[in-house]
Amino acid sequence: MSQPQSHHATPEAPGKGQRMAVLDVLRGVAVLGILLMNIQSFGRLSSEYLNPKALGDPPTLDWIVWVVNHVVADEKFITMLTILFGAGIVIMANASKESAAAFEQRYRRRMAWLFVFGLAHGLLLWPGDILAAYAICGAIALQFRQRSPVELVWFSLLLFATATVLWMLFSVGLVFLLPMDWVGYLATHYWTPTADVVYAEVDRLTFNWVSTVGERAVDALSAQAWMLASDRIWRMLAMMLLGMALMKVGFLPGQWSLASYKRVAIGGLIVGVPVVLAGVWFNEAVNWDFRYSMFLGRIANHWASIAIALAWIAIVILVVRQSLFRTATGALEAVGRLAMTNYLGQSILCVGIFYGIGLGLFSRFGYLELLGVVAVVWAIQIAFSIIWRQYHAMGPFESLWRRLAAG
Repeated sequence: MSQPQSHHATPEAPGKGQRMAVLDVLRGVAVLGILLMNIQSFGRLSSEYLNPKALGDPPTLDWIVWVVNHVVADEKFITMLTILFGAGIVIMANASKESAAAFEQRYRRRMAWLFVFGLAHGLLLWPGDILAAYAICGAIALQFRQRSPVELVWFSLLLFATATVLWMLFSVGLVFLLPMDWVGYLATHYWTPTADVVYAEVDRLTFNWVSTVGERAVDALSAQAWMLASDRIWRMLAMMLLGMALMKVGFLPGQWSLASYKRVAIGGLIVGVPVVLAGVWFNEAVNWDFRYSMFLGRIANHWASIAIALAWIAIVILVVRQSLFRTATGALEAVGRLAMTNYLGQSILCVGIFYGIGLGLFSRFGYLELLGVVAVVWAIQIAFSIIWRQYHAMGPFESLWRRLAAG
């Protein structure tokens, strides 16, 4: 599909080497950015991830931090990272000199080992793992690599809409179909936990982290299955297909005009931010009622995250294209080259900070204080990435993944 002339590569458009650097910087931003949300899963009760008022009204500063984080980060950076994963499929397919069958076989091996990494990560360290879901969705997305950008976008929108319909049906079930005692049980265990539920989670993750490894693994497996069926298979696959489309039309490599990226950045924020805030208003209006907020209350952010993620992508590309903040973009490029290592590294560091095998600081920090932990982890990962890249072409986990997938 030909790109409109106004978006074609311009005299200031990047060459091939810089195009890859743009993608690495984008990955670096995405990997660091997802910690803004993941830190809440590591450091606070599981029910607070979706319901900031699970334990009642938070302090004013914590509430402000949560709202800002919800607008700029919640679902935005994982959307960005998933879009880039889809773009990677196109890059690998275009670079392959093998037959189509040989390439597909090699790619499936990569996804199989990625699934193993994700399963181990999710069962042993942190149940919020995304790598296993990426492996499943990546294997499916591979079959769409020869579709046109228009077809990919339509498939992406269809999948996103499917998730929306599914969430609406779940909400109908909660409001009209399930007995109230069932709804009450779900709410008190996963939305507004009782004191016993809170104590059990704190105890499991701090004092008895090692002894409850089997129980945590079973819980993680069920959580992964639920997230995959109710959300990730639709959302992640949709964003991978969108990433493939955006790679094919030159948006992600930075080949559009600067004016086009500025329009995407401004338009994405103008559209996305009010929609996210409307979702917050809805949840406040229903007093964060489990029956309405659990699914209906997430739909606004579900759609707005696409617009805001595209805005962040456009902003990063503008910065790189105009050679702004070169030291920072160089550091982010190093982080992006070690994306898998840094993603898993965040879990290793956070497990050491919050869980019983380490400092055991789980549930000790508010939303504002958690930002300080994020800054420390970022500093460690940026320094590590820069130093590692001086001596190695690939990160340790990337290198292991490549060797295993090679057979």
